[in-house]
Amino acid sequence: MKILVVGVGSIGRVHALNASKYAEVGVVDFDVNKANEVALESGGISYGDDLNKALQQRYHGVIVATPHKNHIFVATKAIKSGADVLIEKPISYEYKTARSFIEYAKSINRNVFVVCNMRFHPAVQTMYKNLSNIGDPLFARAHYGNYLPDMRPGVDYRKLYVADREEGGVILDGIHELDYLSWFFGEITRVLADASHISSLEIEADDYAGILAKHKTGVRSEVHLDYVRRVKRRGCEIGGTEGILDWLSEGKKPEKCIVRLYTPETGWKTILDEPQVNSAEPLNRMMKEYIKALNGESNILQSGDHALHLLSNILSTRNQNNG
Repeated sequence: MKILVVGVGSIGRVHALNASKYAEVGVVDFDVNKANEVALESGGISYGDDLNKALQQRYHGVIVATPHKNHIFVATKAIKSGADVLIEKPISYEYKTARSFIEYAKSINRNVFVVCNMRFHPAVQTMYKNLSNIGDPLFARAHYGNYLPDMRPGVDYRKLYVADREEGGVILDGIHELDYLSWFFGEITRVLADASHISSLEIEADDYAGILAKHKTGVRSEVHLDYVRRVKRRGCEIGGTEGILDWLSEGKKPEKCIVRLYTPETGWKTILDEPQVNSAEPLNRMMKEYIKALNGESNILQSGDHALHLLSNILSTRNQNNG
């Protein structure tokens, strides 16, 4: 098995190291020194900044971890070479471009997956496995918030892609909540939202979003996203006909995580209590799924079709009450 990682910044480096546990690895980056460093660290091959040379080596899989304005360009080259791609989220910020890419990938029988590693977070996994314990799900309320200036210590938040009105914003960057809710309850069939810039943060993009959605199964969900709360928090409550699932994570390093289950018979019961979540494990689990996908096995990665549908919904929310 051979996997090429294109873009070896902070997240691309992690992908390269994880992939090296299961496959031969190659790396490409516009920063040749960085490519060489990560190749040495992962025991792989550096092609410097020469993507075409790398793709001539016929890699089975290509991981696209470049700035997302370049995702479709790189991924198109990758599928033309015969690879199945795993693209960092979001797949794109332009729906028509992403749709054309997905259609082309299907036409040449290539598979497209998108990184949504929260599917592999221990709390999300725990909730998914316990959905049957609350009867028929009726509604969900999910939330994520973090203070943007603290997200990447030492980096000017105003220069991050998330600060850009077109490419960034909390509603596009914070795609994970809508993804795992759609994984649980089916595709979104109707969505309403307020995506706005409400703080004094020096960015052009939305730093707050309130979203109401209806899923294919009939479940209703509410999602709150923001870049303004001064402590990182994430969680979800799911109400069903026979009980409630409730998850709360707080902090980053460490992240404290607890999931509880309520039923009339047992009352509240803690089913997951992690005082210090291993933040590296979800990405490692995701890589194992990518290896399964490359071997033609069933997997729980976000598919290109799902990513496209989610992108359509997200972009539609930006056109609702944005301001």
